[in-house]
Order: sequence, then structure tokens, then C-alpha cells
Amino acid sequence: MARPARTTTPSDDLRERIVDAAVTLLETQGPKGFGQVRVARAAGVAQGHLTYYFPHKADLAAAVVERLSRDARRELEPLLGAALADPEAAHALFFAQVEKLLKNEKRSRAMLGLMAEALDDRALAKVLARTLVLQRGMMARLLGREADDPDVHIAVAALRGLGIENLLSHGDPAQAEAVVARFRTWLAGWQRPPERRDR
Repeated sequence: MARPARTTTPSDDLRERIVDAAVTLLETQGPKGFGQVRVARAAGVAQGHLTYYFPHKADLAAAVVERLSRDARRELEPLLGAALADPEAAHALFFAQVEKLLKNEKRSRAMLGLMAEALDDRALAKVLARTLVLQRGMMARLLGREADDPDVHIAVAALRGLGIENLLSHGDPAQAEAVVARFRTWLAGWQRPPERRDR
């Protein structure tokens, strides 16, 4: 029997509207636009509503991290799953997504803002650490390695660094394409072929 469709309540909608506003402000203004007063105003809610759902700025930041992570997983997970059926096609699609993410200045600005906030907030730092674990897991699957492999850590750090570099260089398309092409070649050298299973 199929599960009934999940319905959203007005409180879910309000919470999502607040998170939407916070994401937009982080993407467009960075950490300076991430104050609770600004987020409440952008969401069109009273600050009391915002603090009801997110009593501390770190709670709101954690919700933003979860949203950005969920969106990235939604984009990348099907590609990683497809790697089992057709590794070449899946890797091409994966790198198309990587290129898209590297060129996404808004997302890079939002993540940089959250990292800056995490320097002073241990709870947010823990949320970002969980996100890093997920990213390493996805990269490990792509490379055919374990998530704790040092090469996986380096690949994720390189990917994050490339996003920051692209943001700081204001997204020169030719440079971004060249960097993604080189990153693809670099990772391919680390990739282990899938193990064959005898029947």
C-alpha cells in the first residue's frame, strides 16, 4: 500500500519561507546579509516568528546548510547511482554537474558565508562537518575508494577550493572550463576501476 502524500502545514511553509530568504540573502550578500532582522524582513515575517523557528542564528545557519546539502545531493545522487550501470556516462554527467556547481557563484558565496559563521559557532561547525562527510562519501563512490582515503579528502578539498577560486575570479567561463577539464583528468588518474563480480 502506498504511503499517503505528505502535506505541508502553514508552519512548514513559514519555516521554508524563512530558510528561502536566508539562502537568498547569503547567496546575494554573503554573511553581512545574514542577520536575523534582515532575514525576517526578506521573508516577510515578524522577527518573533523567525526566532520561534530559529532561536539562534546558528539554528538558521544549520537549516541553510541542510537545504544546500539536500539540493546538492538531489542533483548528484542519481548520477552516482547511474555509475553502476554505465560508469562512463555517469562520470560525464557528474562532471557536467561539477562544472555547473563551480560556476554557481551564489552557492559559493553562501557556503563561504556559512564557513565564516562557523568559525565562531561550534554547533554550525558540526553541521558543516556532517556536510563534509557526505561530500566525501559521494566523491569516494565516484573514485571507487573508501571515504577515509586521503585522496578522497584531497579531491573534496580541491573541489571546494575551485569553487572559491571561481568566485574570487568572478567566474571567467574559459578559465572555469579549463580548470574543470583538468580536474576531471586529475581525478581520472585516481579512479579505481569497478570490481567485477564473478557469477
